[in-house]
Amino acid sequence: MVAPSTIALAGAGVELVGMEDREFRLGRVLDDIKDEYDYIVIDGPPSLGLLTVNSLVAADEVLIPIQSEYYALEGVGQLLDTIGLVQHNLKPELGIMGAVITMFDKRNKLSNSVMNELYQYFPIRYFGA
Repeated sequence: MVAPSTIALAGAGVELVGMEDREFRLGRVLDDIKDEYDYIVIDGPPSLGLLTVNSLVAADEVLIPIQSEYYALEGVGQLLDTIGLVQHNLKPELGIMGAVITMFDKRNKLSNSVMNELYQYFPIRYFGA
């Protein structure tokens, strides 16, 4: 099953602000269908707003895609902080599966540098070249 996004999702973050238990909305919907699937993949937005928090609370584990560019590493730090907050306040059992490096070019010094830095965050659990 694929449930693609629509333009209506653009306002979802704003609508969630005033809702009770807003962080658990997606998880409750997925609870009704999760036994029908081996895996459910949630492709969340790159922002760290309510939609991302909903995705994290609904997930069992997180796989973090990271472009092999310098500024992507800053985003990893912020995402790890957000995951830590979700684990501490909303879902302690949320796990980090690892990270996957994207747009990697082994001929590029920056790509190799980013991969080495990524290894510092995820020494055992990274998927890459």
